Amino acid sequence: MGTLRLILAISVVLTHTSYIFGFGLVGGQVAVQAFYIISGFYMALVLNEKYIGINSSYKLFISNRLLRLFPIYWVVLLITLLSSIVAYIISSGDSFGKIQVYFEFFDSMSVGTLLFLVFSNITLLFQDVVMFLGLDTISGNLFFTSNFKDTSPELHQFILIPQAWTISVEIIFYLIAPFLVRKKLRLILILILISILLRYLLTINGFSHDPWSYRFFPTELVFFLLGIVAYHIYIKIKPLKIKNYYLYMIYAFVLLFTFSYSFIQTNLIIPYLITIFLSIPFIFILSKKWKKDRYIGDLSYPIYISHMFIIYAVMYLKIPLVGGQGLVVTFITIIFSIFLNEFVAKKIEKIRQLRVKTVTNKI
Repeated sequence: MGTLRLILAISVVLTHTSYIFGFGLVGGQVAVQAFYIISGFYMALVLNEKYIGINSSYKLFISNRLLRLFPIYWVVLLITLLSSIVAYIISSGDSFGKIQVYFEFFDSMSVGTLLFLVFSNITLLFQDVVMFLGLDTISGNLFFTSNFKDTSPELHQFILIPQAWTISVEIIFYLIAPFLVRKKLRLILILILISILLRYLLTINGFSHDPWSYRFFPTELVFFLLGIVAYHIYIKIKPLKIKNYYLYMIYAFVLLFTFSYSFIQTNLIIPYLITIFLSIPFIFILSKKWKKDRYIGDLSYPIYISHMFIIYAVMYLKIPLVGGQGLVVTFITIIFSIFLNEFVAKKIEKIRQLRVKTVTNKI
């Protein structure tokens, strides 16, 4: 499933840049929601098959999840801050890069507002909530808004890695996943219906725009839950001897659908996400032992987290956009992500594995 995850990450990159030779893939929103389904599947998998018995520890699970997220995020955050300082030096004080907005509105923020934004940037927490808040430049306080585009300044401008709000949503799911994935399928299906009903009620009452369309956790929960259902399907079909020919056909269809998505002139969000949901169990059976595919999949998170910084760097350094911005940014982001994976993620992974062994030995 690693190749699919990589393609979905690149879909987000192309949403923020340009198509590559006419290919736009599935776009940002669909890619993010597909990732939520995949995340739900994997969390159900590891919690039911890895974090059991002597390793059945909520603290161990959460800390391991955060160890996979924070190091790479913090490295990109630090580089973003350092690049802002460099921009300040080069511009002789005219620009502070990504943190320029803090200097422009520093006197318009209360201490509480400033601390909240700094905390959110460091911990990833509440970055999704930022999309539902505005800054009152008179009082310096934050206020709720149903449409962040109606506020000035838009508060998301204060998030240094703007796309990281989805990771905040992921963390919320991680916090509740251990209490969900081991529940009976009936309860999961009921929660899915409730999440869908809530989305419907919001839509008919005029809340179908961004951020309600895919940043509101209660309505996005349905995708994580579909991933859990996909795991139940996997358990049912796992004992069956399905020929690889059929599994390859399913995977090929999903990849073809993904690559042709931007060429089809109709709304395919629901059909595509249903396809992802139904195909995950089969794709996992086919690819779970593919080491190279797993390595490719491991690049998806670094690509997602670092691509906005790469976009800014390419623009600032005026790198020639041979083949288009999408191609150049994607290529550089992949190279940078390999670096992050080799020198950050793999080092942390060794620590994670050591922690699991330590817990096991103590027990």
